[in-house]
Amino acid sequence: MTDNALDYLLWITNSHKNIIAAELADQCLSIIEKLKSRNYTADELYSLVTDDELYICAENANGTNDDVFRQAFISVLMCIICAKYHSDGQKFLPEDIEPIQGDKVDGFFTYLKEKRPLPKDCYQIFCRTVCL
Repeated sequence: MTDNALDYLLWITNSHKNIIAAELADQCLSIIEKLKSRNYTADELYSLVTDDELYICAENANGTNDDVFRQAFISVLMCIICAKYHSDGQKFLPEDIEPIQGDKVDGFFTYLKEKRPLPKDCYQIFCRTVCL
């Protein structure tokens, strides 16, 4: 199922290159490539994402196109990490992943594959359906 999420991230990045900053698009493509290139542990994935500037900027979003895109991108990444923690059988999750309902992540990934929502819609759907 995480392949659906990665495909969605690739799609929104490529289809929004003309809306988001070029360096943001490059950064997102780099993250996607890293995720596709090797099988990370949940902790490695978490560190990879939370140590990145993309994550820090998404936390301080103020509504610009770049910020909306970042929020959607990070939301999907956090679901990928949550799924990895659950597949590894880890009971205790990092604090910022705890609100994600692990049992809803696969349905969210399927929705992303089938509907391909815009980033603003993706983030709203994430908040309504996946988060506590």
